[in-house]
Amino acid sequence: MAQHLETARDALTGAVAKHPGLILEDKELSLALHYRQVPSLASFAHRLMRRLAASMGGEYTILKGKRVVELRPSGKDKGEAIREFMQEKPFRGRIPAFLGDDVTDEHGFKVVNTLGGCSIKVGPGATAARWRLPDVRSVQSWLEEHELERRRDRRRDRRRTLARR
Repeated sequence: MAQHLETARDALTGAVAKHPGLILEDKELSLALHYRQVPSLASFAHRLMRRLAASMGGEYTILKGKRVVELRPSGKDKGEAIREFMQEKPFRGRIPAFLGDDVTDEHGFKVVNTLGGCSIKVGPGATAARWRLPDVRSVQSWLEEHELERRRDRRRDRRRTLARR
């Protein structure tokens, strides 16, 4: 598996060097080829990734996103990652929150929904997310608002603790 990924990494590094505007995002266990700066290379990027996936004997699969195509291990997605994180000690028993803006986030939204969490789609498009924010600026405002609420709750809890003493 590691050798296949290394071969794909080399091929993609060469493609990026040859085609300015393509961007290789190396996620260690997966590789994403972004073509948002050169949409005219979309067909090339998809063909290259399909060829690489085919050479890996089913160990890897293709995931298409917004002007990006990703080569990732078969059977793994953001939903599976969230499910695994939520089993780990720091997250166990907590309520997940997941924000995303791409089709690659949909598995994550579905898992968060089944766990009773907060799934938020950023931007337009069909989605499994329960809520939607229009843009990144709205995400920032939402996070700031929740941080203020959290601080207020902490102060209130401290006052209650002191009052009990």
